[in-house]
Formats: sequence, C-alpha cells, structure tokens
Amino acid sequence: MACNTNTTTQQDDSLKVESAQTPPPIVGNDADEHGCKASAGYRWSVLRNECIRIFEAGVRLDPVAKDLEQSLSAFVVIKTDSSDQEIELFVPYDEQTIIVKKEATDKWKNDKYVLTKAKDTYSIESADKKLLYKGTIEK
Repeated sequence: MACNTNTTTQQDDSLKVESAQTPPPIVGNDADEHGCKASAGYRWSVLRNECIRIFEAGVRLDPVAKDLEQSLSAFVVIKTDSSDQEIELFVPYDEQTIIVKKEATDKWKNDKYVLTKAKDTYSIESADKKLLYKGTIEK
C-alpha cells in the first residue's frame, strides 16, 4: 500500500514539473508583424498603413448570399484623406485584405470582387455577379 502511495506522489510531482515548464499564454501578446493586436480588435490596413479597428473605421456589410456564414460581416475601408480611387475590403475567410480600384463613379473592382455604391448603400458582388454582402453607411 505504501508503494502505491509513493508512486502516486511521484506521478503528481512530475505533472507539476511539466505544467511549470509550460507558461500560460499572455493575454494581449498577439501582435502581428505590424504590431496590430487582434485580441484588441486591430487589423492592419494596407490602404491606411496603420492598425485599425475595422468595425470602427469601416462600413459593415452583412452577408446576403445564403451560402455565406450569416454571422460574419465584410467591411469597406476608405482612405482617410477622402480619396476613393482605391478602397480596402475586409472579407471573411480572405487572409489578406483586398484593394479594389475605381473603375467608374461608385464602382470599384479587382479580379475577384466588384464593390458598388448606390446612395448610402455599399454592395460586394463576386466577379461572376453574385451578390455577397450589402450594408448602409451609418450617419
């Protein structure tokens, strides 16, 4: 009986040593290569060349297509100097942000997406003209 007790103590001690060697993750220690902290809601904006909170700096576009995850929004970010020659899109599941270039009044595109603006409403379509996201500018 005494031998079994020692074995349990030795096993418990070895578990303590293992867990002591693996430090717990540090909250807020998730800065990316640009210094943006995702845990605080920051993402790198290529267009603005700074860390931004897309939900504060951008316009939220909610999913319209039924095959999209309905709880994940896309965001449209315009350069701070009001230049609209290029607009940055933050689209769920795209690892990189997307820059779309102005093609006509209220229309921007690249090889994957087309962004349009009608009054205060932005829409993102796929290159094959499927409506993906839509949202209104909050005033």
